[in-house]
Amino acid sequence: MRRPRGSEDYREFSKVKTLSDSEVWISPKKTWGDLKIALIFPNSYRVASSSLSFSFVKTLLELHPAVVVNRFYYDPGFSRFYSLDSLRPLDEFEIWAFSVHFELDVLNVLDVLEKRGVPLRWRDRNDSHPLVIVGGALSYFNADSLWSVADAIYHGDLEPLWRDLAEALMERKKASILDRLSDLKSVSIPPMGKRGTPAMVRNLDEIPPVSNYLTPMGEFKNTLLLEIGRGCIRRCAFCVAGHVQKPVRFMKIETLEKLLKKTPESVKLGFISATITDYPWLEKLLNLTKGRRFSVSSMRMDGLTLDLLKALKRSGQRSFTVAPEGGSQKIRDILQKDIDEKDIENALILGREAGLESIKMYFIYGLEEETEEDLEAIVD
Repeated sequence: MRRPRGSEDYREFSKVKTLSDSEVWISPKKTWGDLKIALIFPNSYRVASSSLSFSFVKTLLELHPAVVVNRFYYDPGFSRFYSLDSLRPLDEFEIWAFSVHFELDVLNVLDVLEKRGVPLRWRDRNDSHPLVIVGGALSYFNADSLWSVADAIYHGDLEPLWRDLAEALMERKKASILDRLSDLKSVSIPPMGKRGTPAMVRNLDEIPPVSNYLTPMGEFKNTLLLEIGRGCIRRCAFCVAGHVQKPVRFMKIETLEKLLKKTPESVKLGFISATITDYPWLEKLLNLTKGRRFSVSSMRMDGLTLDLLKALKRSGQRSFTVAPEGGSQKIRDILQKDIDEKDIENALILGREAGLESIKMYFIYGLEEETEEDLEAIVD
């Protein structure tokens, strides 16, 4: 591919190439396909490369022999947007699939469209413009913010319908694509006024969610991400996972064991779940990972074990993170956190026994029921 001639374009191109060159792929990267899809994460590379779902969507769609997916990330200084996979500019792609996980990233979606001369509203576009399809975590609970922007919105888990989605996109013409997509229950078609409902995969074992590359540039540096739990058994009033992703699905320990046998022991592992301490085979997981470095996404204070914290210490961690959410029991009860003072004290004692040096705690404040006493309880 010819390199960009303009100095600003070349600066942008070089930045993307540097990040692309830093990636180490676990399995061979697919480079060819009749249908080329631009998969765009509307946030920084540091955040995009830390999203397992962003990586996994590429894996799923490329199971179709005719599909190749090129990843893009957002930088407010970019104007061309080059692919991490082929270094081709975004406007060479006819299908733009945005993976949106945070409400504020909707603004970045709009910025990408505006910079490439694509009308922000679907009703103002014609056949010369790319098809704009949106998915991601936001599609589970708050997709209305994209109703006037997207040509189509995919809701929920992609595993059950990846083949149907890929086949629909193979139609090429926008009207034909939308007509095929309208048959899928999990797809909303704003131009047709059709609303979809989130799809849900039954288990995480048929196509295990695992990242396909390592990078030193992400939030989880040189870490292979594995999703071992989706959804949550808890009822916390402030969290989406326990309300829109039930029933909970856990990767079977036998599946995890097979994956670990294929992964070099030198590779650090990152286990993702709404809360790792609810994983039914946690003790077996700790046995499987002996001698290996790993980290976890989230732990509940009432589920902590000394073995888990010691394993994290051996993996190089000097601190651990928990979320009491409220300093007082009153606030914790309002938030339906289902932990008490004994759970918090026990977590601190276990952390000290494991040899960890510090702890980070997350708190929510600003509830209308909150008083000065509740804020002082955080300090206590």
